[in-house]
Amino acid sequence: TLHTWLQDLLPSSPAAVLDVGAGSGRDAAWLAGLGHDVVAAEPANAMRTEGMRRHPEPRIRWVSDALPELGGLLRTGLSFEVILVSAVWQHLHPSHRPRAFRKLVSLLKPGGLLALTLRHGPAEPGRGMHPVSLGEIEGLARDHGLAVIRRADALDSLGRPEVSWTSVALRLLDDGTGALPLLRHVILNDQKQSSYKLGLLRALCRAADGAAGLAQPAGDAEVVLPLGLIALHWLRLYLPLVRAGLPQGPGNQGPDGLGFAGPGFRALLAGAATVADLRIGSRLSGAAAQALHAALKEAAKTITVMPATYMTYPNGGPILPVERGRPGAAPGALLIDAAYLQSFGTLRVPLHLWRALQRFSAWVEPALVAEWTRLMADYARRMGQALDQGQAAQAMVWSEPERDVALPRRIALRQLQARPLHCVWTGRALAQDSLDIDHLFP
Repeated sequence: TLHTWLQDLLPSSPAAVLDVGAGSGRDAAWLAGLGHDVVAAEPANAMRTEGMRRHPEPRIRWVSDALPELGGLLRTGLSFEVILVSAVWQHLHPSHRPRAFRKLVSLLKPGGLLALTLRHGPAEPGRGMHPVSLGEIEGLARDHGLAVIRRADALDSLGRPEVSWTSVALRLLDDGTGALPLLRHVILNDQKQSSYKLGLLRALCRAADGAAGLAQPAGDAEVVLPLGLIALHWLRLYLPLVRAGLPQGPGNQGPDGLGFAGPGFRALLAGAATVADLRIGSRLSGAAAQALHAALKEAAKTITVMPATYMTYPNGGPILPVERGRPGAAPGALLIDAAYLQSFGTLRVPLHLWRALQRFSAWVEPALVAEWTRLMADYARRMGQALDQGQAAQAMVWSEPERDVALPRRIALRQLQARPLHCVWTGRALAQDSLDIDHLFP
């Protein structure tokens, strides 16, 4: 009766289920009765003993473990199709919840279901309760690549008028190709001595979102991207972060200690070109062209020897192999186009990973941003500093140059002086006072 809201979301065949904060086993026994194999995690010895007495069910395995760590379960290597966290979240201090959520996600199988019930109402004396909200859970879900698939509000089943409940079900996204679990592993679990792996993945995300036309098929299993494109996005991501003095590794502040922060990057940092100039189609000359060319070479080298080398499959093979190019000396003027970006080399992306970035960027990029921010906060803490969350959020924003229609309107007015122009909708001839520019496709 209590979990009717959840029942049709549960697997129809026997599955591995984790009941966190199992108490005396009510929910664990129900789940086992549906045919599932249940791990009941309960830290209180008396509760566990009572649960085993009440429910001597062979499908239930009792363990002593608790949020926010769940250290014992994580060491077992188990993973679950369903995790139930019923009437537990309010007992976790808000400062412990991001870590607790991260642990839960790491125990969830791809495509798995995480179900939580949230208690609203006054705290009961001596029970260590804290306020909860659906918004908090939605934010944590976005940060970890989960989708909210159901929410249900209910009155208290014990009849307490001051207490109500919100139940929420979340699904760990999976496209069935293995791409999303691989991405989640790199984002959330992989060892990181710097933010470079996150930088490479986010640069790829931006390429998948805004420059997919530069991806060329390579057989049936890969696409090839210009390494210069990834380096260009790398520069756009890192310039605001370095300018704000946000640490990108232990002990780092500013450009010092960053492998890609050579003379070219430092010239861009000093204003040789703006972030708005770092986009496909831009033309640069003089000092701006020289600075960008040098900065792209520096970024391409760092991407090759660092994150692309150390981002590997379990068997040790590189996920994103790179072939360096020979872009030559800095030109006096340059156009940022496919040929120019290709001159820095190529980066190969598994096709299933590329498609996942295109289809699920709305979930992947927020997870990247959240983990990158957490990593910077950790680096700052090691240096005895506190990360300014507002400053970090602002520096992490991907800014697109505004696309106005002033330039194409001027071009159209010049064209009118030489030949007729016609409305694409009506076919009528246009004049200076009737000409209007609608949307301009980049």
